[in-house]
Amino acid sequence: MSEQRMPLTIQGLKGLDGGLQLQQGEITVLMGPNGAGKTRFMEIVAGMRPVEEWQITYGQEKLWVQANGNSRKRRRNSAALLAYSYACQAPEEQLFARSVAAELDYVLQAYALPEAAKEQRIDDALRAVGWDRSWLQRDPYQMSGGERRRAALACMFAVPASWLLLDEPTAGLDAAGHALLAEQLNQCKAGGQGVLLISHDSDWALALADSILLMRSDGRMLPCNRDEILANPGLLEQSGMTIPDWLIIVHEMWKRGVPSDEVWDPAKLAAAMRRLGIPMTKPKAFEVVEYQSRSISESEGTQAPDRLHSASQKRRSPLTAFDPRSVWLAYILLTTGMFMQRTWSGVAWSALLAALAVAAARIPLRRWRGPILALGMFAIILSFMAGLVEKQTGGSFWSWASFLDSLLTLSRPWLAMLIGLGLPLVITPLRLRRSLEQLFSYRGRVPLWGQKIILTITLLLRFIPVLLSEWERFSRISIARGKVTRRSWRGAAGRLRDTSIPFMLALFRLGEHVANALESRGVGKRGYPETRITELWQRRDSILIASCLVLSAFLWWWSIIS
Repeated sequence: MSEQRMPLTIQGLKGLDGGLQLQQGEITVLMGPNGAGKTRFMEIVAGMRPVEEWQITYGQEKLWVQANGNSRKRRRNSAALLAYSYACQAPEEQLFARSVAAELDYVLQAYALPEAAKEQRIDDALRAVGWDRSWLQRDPYQMSGGERRRAALACMFAVPASWLLLDEPTAGLDAAGHALLAEQLNQCKAGGQGVLLISHDSDWALALADSILLMRSDGRMLPCNRDEILANPGLLEQSGMTIPDWLIIVHEMWKRGVPSDEVWDPAKLAAAMRRLGIPMTKPKAFEVVEYQSRSISESEGTQAPDRLHSASQKRRSPLTAFDPRSVWLAYILLTTGMFMQRTWSGVAWSALLAALAVAAARIPLRRWRGPILALGMFAIILSFMAGLVEKQTGGSFWSWASFLDSLLTLSRPWLAMLIGLGLPLVITPLRLRRSLEQLFSYRGRVPLWGQKIILTITLLLRFIPVLLSEWERFSRISIARGKVTRRSWRGAAGRLRDTSIPFMLALFRLGEHVANALESRGVGKRGYPETRITELWQRRDSILIASCLVLSAFLWWWSIIS
């Protein structure tokens, strides 16, 4: 860890005109109701999400700086990224190497430590989670869930950073793991590191906290400390949380004269309760004391929510006004014409139609630029490998014809994907399912073969946004772990690896969960309920199909003459 002190400063927070500054050598706990935006806040602090209104600084290093002198473009500052070590929710899902040693090497490579210092960091990290060097060659994929979580936490502790950022670090840990993690965080604090953590285990987290950030549902922050919450647990209610029973008991003991340093220690608290003859139950007559001096005004609470992470309202896609059957059929017609193309001129026409469709349907492709670029890069790599095959067959070292043929073949599904990404945005799975039920029903009943088709289509559309969201999540985490800031082919290839492997493993887990859920609900074994008429085919649906039929016919004609 660097000897230079690096306070964490955040400017631009709602309700905190003077900004927020967190100090090293302290543990700060971020608490708030579900959905308040705690994880998003942590991701912004880690540089995983850009927010123009915020200015985040680690010491003297700004997290975002101008890119090559261009005031309109910003890039992440590598010096600021190196100032923290990050553990996301379920950090074990981000592991991708085949040994604990390889994972530790990966998170340490950006710091270029001398070999002796690196080995010492590894030893200390293993000790922090209760392990020794015998665990280094263990395969994380063959570990239990708790062991994988410890491996991920060891990677976080190994980094010589000034700050530790932890999001729900106790999830999946047993009681021994809770105690070990608390001990290690206190050691990090004593060593001068700053700790910012999110936790719903309030009894565990508040016992560690030097300072507390309470986040309301509208994203506003209320800085406080343990003594203030001890004197007025109602602060939690003002932030939208429920006061836990244990805090009510602690508050009552504090009112009866038990020192504050004792009430946060479970053993000392239990001894004090036995000494005073108080049963370990919630006092019936307890009432939360109003906290006037620091409470957020009620007038603010009556205003419309203004979340710190609220985004501008997107314009609705015009396709939402159409019957889902017509939208789906239009997509099939267009993509069928695209797949018939065998020349670059045909692909150019397909690209033009895809661009027009994306613009007309207002499909926000920018959100998914990561997977789009990754799949495009994957197509180029496969085409490049196809161009090298000629050497093995006795030909030249490189074949442009093989390269272009492969790229032509792969470009067609890539273009079809661009349009397909917008379908889940304009067609909810429920609307699509109901419209397909009407299509395949006979006398109000859907036959078994129709049920299978409906299930396949609705699952496909339902999980496209889920999969894209997962890709985005793993891509952001790879930035925090790999500390890659500049765009280059080498950096892009590394990020693709760091993202794709955890993403594929997440797909396997998701598929297993879906299969178990469908089986438990008796899908395919129970009778299908009687269908209801919910979608009506209108004139605009016929016009949409006719237009796409004409375009598909044009692409078919072009594929013949070109």
